[in-house]
Amino acid sequence: MKIHCNQTGTSNAGFSTLLMVIILTIVGLLLLTGFQTTVDSLKKSYLIEIQHYRQFNQASSSLNWATQQIWQLPTEEWQCLSDAQYHLTACIKKSRLKVDNYTLVRAQADDYYLYMLTHFEDNQLIVEKGHWLDYCPEKKMIDCE
Repeated sequence: MKIHCNQTGTSNAGFSTLLMVIILTIVGLLLLTGFQTTVDSLKKSYLIEIQHYRQFNQASSSLNWATQQIWQLPTEEWQCLSDAQYHLTACIKKSRLKVDNYTLVRAQADDYYLYMLTHFEDNQLIVEKGHWLDYCPEKKMIDCE
């Protein structure tokens, strides 16, 4: 009388369960890694956008502040004023545009610049609607620096 023990079926069942757990763990790890990469990318984009808005608002505040200041007669060179308390910086110079006798105002926040075309009268800048610019209106780039 022979008795056969079938041990191969039992060990195979345990091995396949273990293999399935390992595969599910690897798939879960890959999904979490991909999700973390996406979150890091979105966080970086968010921080860049926040920095842009801060610089824009600071430069916009500098433009508004510049219109309230008393300036010397504009020349061909930049004349700058700064407010250390609020970190405002604005500069003016005579524009080279042939259209009108404009004064170019440049406000800056770090490496971000905003421009405005104004008229100069009685040591004050006279602002007209629609003359705010996010680029320098001069023909040559050297006139903007």
